[in-house]
Amino acid sequence: MTFEEMQALITHMLAVQRELQESQLRYQESQLRDREGINRNHEDILLLIEQTKQLATVQRSIQEDQIRDRQDIELLIQRGKQQEKMIDRLIGYSLSYESDKLERKRAERNQAERNQ
Repeated sequence: MTFEEMQALITHMLAVQRELQESQLRYQESQLRDREGINRNHEDILLLIEQTKQLATVQRSIQEDQIRDRQDIELLIQRGKQQEKMIDRLIGYSLSYESDKLERKRAERNQAERNQ
């Protein structure tokens, strides 16, 4: 092999080595970018998990409030029905009293007319 051939071969080998090193550098940079992306995704996932936990807590609290509100409404409805029954009884008593009062007046008038 001549000197020029050896020099050409060495130049070619150096070029291949340089391309290989550049390729490895690009690959390392790509891995670094990928790793950074994975880390960002991991942080995003952790944030989403925390937000989901907070939302679940808020949802649970809202559901408990709704249950209490429903119980309060049912109690108010029950009390309203009781008050309605009491009003009906009072109206009945009042009507009975007025009816008795009218009958007594009629009886008194009839008695007064007979006595005259």
